[in-house]
Amino acid sequence: MGVRAVKEKIPVILLTNSYRLEGEMHVVPGGRLLDEINKERDFIPITNATVYEVAGEAPLDTLDFIAVNKSLVVMVAPSIPI
Repeated sequence: MGVRAVKEKIPVILLTNSYRLEGEMHVVPGGRLLDEINKERDFIPITNATVYEVAGEAPLDTLDFIAVNKSLVVMVAPSIPI
């Protein structure tokens, strides 16, 4: 049986040239979002994601998990729940 790391969920908005994703990134407790983004890997894992066109209001899809290629990412920001 593998060991699971304890992580905190941070709500985020992630933009590519074509899509806006709203979901959760997972960081170690007390960790920073930037540290997770700067890890040496090609993809950023997002859970509980909703995918929109960049300027769209209607969701295109909802996904439990999506891995986004870092080379396509224009911006990642924490999202403040309303």
